[in-house]
Amino acid sequence: MQNLIVLCQQCFSWIEPQSELCPDCACPVDLNQPDPDLGTLARIMGTPLMILGAARVERSSLPSFGELIGTTEGVVFLPRLHRRLNGAWEGVASTRLPRWWPFRGDHTSPKFLDWLRRPTGVKVFEPTKEGEPEQIPTSLPERLLDSPGAFFVERRFIRTISARKRIVKLDRSPFRSITLVDETEDCSLCATLNSLVLRAARASSRV
Repeated sequence: MQNLIVLCQQCFSWIEPQSELCPDCACPVDLNQPDPDLGTLARIMGTPLMILGAARVERSSLPSFGELIGTTEGVVFLPRLHRRLNGAWEGVASTRLPRWWPFRGDHTSPKFLDWLRRPTGVKVFEPTKEGEPEQIPTSLPERLLDSPGAFFVERRFIRTISARKRIVKLDRSPFRSITLVDETEDCSLCATLNSLVLRAARASSRV
């Protein structure tokens, strides 16, 4: 099954199986088992609560740059993707610019440098008007199934969230921990993740 990409039905991550096992949770991968239906995924993933920000997953073979979205039941990572001419999906690289970069998309920036500031391909969760909050996708189960490289981390498995500079670690058990690179402008990903945990816990207590 080398170079085969599938959605693991135990940890809900798009993975490349290794020896017919999921590298994230070590559970067997059965190619004959259909993906879970959208209703089941919607129940497992919960209700979308907030956009946590841009992040990059430390991995080499799957798309690594995208958005984190918080739900009542966990965290969804949706990679930024665009299609090549041959129909294949390709990940979009990080668009976070160094602090010294003078052209950040304001009205004084030269328009001929616009291609340096914008990712190629599909833009995800972009506000329609300046100053408006970003819109949270309502079809997260569909996006999870249709986005190679996406994953969902159930809140009940998250033990700790820690950060060192821009490196954020989600320690989860019994599955493998996830290391993220904070790609937000203000380096706020860890604080937003912890805020999500509290908000999700309050939402669950009201159910």
